[in-house]
Amino acid sequence: MGNLPPTIRVRSTLAAAGVTISIFCALIPSRADEPTAPVLPADLIAEAQERNPEIRTLAAAIASAQGEVTTAKTWDNPELGVASGVRNTQPAGGPSTGEFHGIFDLKQTFQFPGKRRLRQAVAEKNVAIQELALTGFRKQLSIEVRHACETLRITQQVVALKERQLTLARTFAEVARRKFVGGFAPEFEATKADVEVIAAQKGLGEAQTQVIAARAALNTLVGRTPQAALEVADTPDIPAPLPDETNLLRQVLLHNPSLQVQAAEVEHSGLNLKSVRKSRLPDFSIGPSIEYLKDEQTYDLGVTLPLPLWNSKKGEIASASAEQQKAVAELEKLQREIARDLTSAYHDLLSTRESLALYTPDFLGKLKATLDSAADGYAAGRTSLLLYLETQRTYFDTQLDYFDTLRKLHEATANLEAAAGMPLVELTGAATPQEKH
Repeated sequence: MGNLPPTIRVRSTLAAAGVTISIFCALIPSRADEPTAPVLPADLIAEAQERNPEIRTLAAAIASAQGEVTTAKTWDNPELGVASGVRNTQPAGGPSTGEFHGIFDLKQTFQFPGKRRLRQAVAEKNVAIQELALTGFRKQLSIEVRHACETLRITQQVVALKERQLTLARTFAEVARRKFVGGFAPEFEATKADVEVIAAQKGLGEAQTQVIAARAALNTLVGRTPQAALEVADTPDIPAPLPDETNLLRQVLLHNPSLQVQAAEVEHSGLNLKSVRKSRLPDFSIGPSIEYLKDEQTYDLGVTLPLPLWNSKKGEIASASAEQQKAVAELEKLQREIARDLTSAYHDLLSTRESLALYTPDFLGKLKATLDSAADGYAAGRTSLLLYLETQRTYFDTQLDYFDTLRKLHEATANLEAAAGMPLVELTGAATPQEKH
């Protein structure tokens, strides 16, 4: 398929352009806990579009392809030939004499009509492929940054939940110790309270580690140092409506950047095949020549034409034909892979949205009120240890399930957008999807 740009899609290999997002940045020491102003996801996306080195790589590929167009348009240099010497003549019975003899010729090579235009078309199509690859990469980068923003937000919310759990565990431990000292509870309650504190501290530490990893991932995507302080602004979220599956697939097959690149590659290989076939026709050189003698000058106009007797370009034509067949097959393969990934991601997103809808604000509020009531009841001696622990476990397990479902929602959205090759909003015409509830 030739020299092609990197991959646009996350999970499907882009047949004509094959690049996953990879960012390289200097590791300058920085503290992640330094105070920093919250940054909007849109601003982080704009920063990533400006600082991502892969974009510079793709831009350089476009410039290189444009250079090939210039080369295809450029004429071959004319050739100047000079041959000089001495011509010896010897009349019958007389002495030989020598005189200066020179031949001067100037030749210009002309490609067979149509060959230059085909080579130029091949080069121009390569420029179009590189430009499509850059456009698709920018869209994919936006998807990745937005997903990383949501991941960081959710992990920070989990940390806040774990901090509340630790606070309740410490309060429970204080109450349990007072009850034990006062003879109102067995020693087991105090020991159990200490166990709950340790478990809460462990859970908080793990959640904080996840925040560090999520922040480093987002910083790297944006082009910052992994340790840089970063806080994502909590903006209003507007879920994008999902279009009908059949209509969505039709839109994706029309507008997916990966397919556009591969379709352009099919055209590129077709033009290349025509160019190779045309190359069998010989180029020719035309130019004047002068044969100089002292008393005689001869002026000629010569034509040089190679005879295509031995090399009829059969090998080159066979290779170019095979490359075209390969490009067509890869386009069909890519269409099927995208349809498969899109179908899977579409139903995954539908299912996750339905699951998230179960966690209504009323339900979550009722759950919190139950926990607060149980904590007050235990402190006042109205609630048993078993009931209080079960209520606390139910509350925090449900909250963690809610955040896990929210995480899956954003992951499913990112997978759908990756399969589509563009943000969902571009296919639905809705506001920017930030499906956080």
